[in-house]
Amino acid sequence: MKSNGEESVPKLRTDIEFLPASYQGTRALLVKDSLGLIQEPIVLKGETLEFLSLIDGKKDIRDFQVELMRRKGGVFVSSEEVEGVLQELDSAFLLDNERYRQEKERIIAEYSLLEVRKASHAGHSYPENTAELRSYMGSFFSQEEGDSQQIKGKEVVALISPHIDLDVGKRVYKRAYHVIRNSSPKRVFLLGTGHSLHESYISLTEKDFETPLGLVKTDKDFVKVLKKAGEKVVSHDDITHRKEHSIEFQLIFLQSLFGSDFSLVPILCGSFHKVLEQFSRPLDIPGMDNFLEALKLSWAEDGPETLIIAGVDFSHIGPKFGHNQHALSMLTETKSHDELLIEAICNKDVKSFWAELQGTKGRFNVCGFSAIACLLEILDSSQGHLLDYDIWQEEPTQSAVSFAAIVFETE
Repeated sequence: MKSNGEESVPKLRTDIEFLPASYQGTRALLVKDSLGLIQEPIVLKGETLEFLSLIDGKKDIRDFQVELMRRKGGVFVSSEEVEGVLQELDSAFLLDNERYRQEKERIIAEYSLLEVRKASHAGHSYPENTAELRSYMGSFFSQEEGDSQQIKGKEVVALISPHIDLDVGKRVYKRAYHVIRNSSPKRVFLLGTGHSLHESYISLTEKDFETPLGLVKTDKDFVKVLKKAGEKVVSHDDITHRKEHSIEFQLIFLQSLFGSDFSLVPILCGSFHKVLEQFSRPLDIPGMDNFLEALKLSWAEDGPETLIIAGVDFSHIGPKFGHNQHALSMLTETKSHDELLIEAICNKDVKSFWAELQGTKGRFNVCGFSAIACLLEILDSSQGHLLDYDIWQEEPTQSAVSFAAIVFETE
C-alpha cells in the first residue's frame, strides 16, 4: 500500500513469457504460460500494451489515470476505465496477486503427488503412437549424415545435444546420438535448460519419466542426496519439469538406443544471468559448490556406467528474443560468439566460457549457458570435440537459434 492509503496495482507475473508478434499489421505480444493457468493463447495489442508498460507494482489507480492522460495529450481517463483493464488482466491470470498465487499453489501441490512425469510433448513435437515414434526415431539413426566422429579407443563420457525442434535440428541430433550408440550406460545425468525456472538455480524431481517408448526410473536415492547437498540452490518444488522439453527430447533418443534399462538423474538448470557479472563460474555461486561436488563425486565413482548429457541450445537472436534488429544482420557476430563458446567448451575452460558471456553481457541469449557451465564443472579428464553446428532461421519472425553437438571422450 502506498503512503497516500491507496493500494498499489499488483505487478505482472514473472513466470510468463511475452513473445513479440504481429496482429493485423500492428505490434502485439503473445502470452505464453508454462504453468498452464492461461489455457488459450492471448494476444495483447493496442492500448493494452501501453497499459502493460506502466505496471510495476508501485502505482495505484490514480497514478495510472495521470500517466495515461499525459500520454493521451490530456484526454480524460476515468478510474473505471483503468479498473476495467485491470479486471481483464486479472481474469487472464496476468497479475501477480493473491488469486494467481492460490492457483499456482494448487497446481504445484497436485503435481507433487504424482509419481510419474508423463510426456508433455508427445503428439505435438513427435508421434504419440509407439510404433510411429519408433519409425520416426529410426530416421535419426540412418547412416547418411550420421557418421560417428568418435575416435577409436576413446570412451564417450559426456555429450552436448540440442533441444530445438526435432525436425529443425535433425542433422545435428543425428551427429550427437550416433557417437553413443555403442555405449551401455546404467545411469544418465541429464542436464536441461529450465526455461520456466525463475526463482531457483536448480530443479530436481524424483518422478519417473514416461514416454511412448516406456518408463525410465529416476535414481531417487541420488536425487535425495543432491537435494540435501544443494539445499540452498534447489527449488522446493518440481513443477518446472512438468512441461519442459529439454530433458524429454533427449530421453526419447536414449530410449531408442538403450530401451528403458537405465536410470535417470533429471536436472533442470535455471538462469545464471542475474549473477553473470558477480561471479566467474558456477562454483563461485553460494550453494552451487556443494551441489556440483556431489554430482562430480558420484560420477567419478561410477566411471563409465554413468553418462552425462546436456540438452541445450546456443544463441537466440532477432526480434522474437528481444533484439531490435533482424537475425540476418547479427549472424556474423553470432557465429563468432558461438565459436568462442565452443572453443572454451571443448577445452573444458569454464572461466573462459563464462567470461565470453560476461563480455557480451548475455546479449545473445544463450539458453544453455547454465547447464553447459555446470557440465564443465563436473568434467575431469576428457577432451571435447565439435561434431556439428547449425543455425535455424525462422523467417516469419526474422529470428534465429543456433545449436551444436559436442562429444567429450577420455583423453
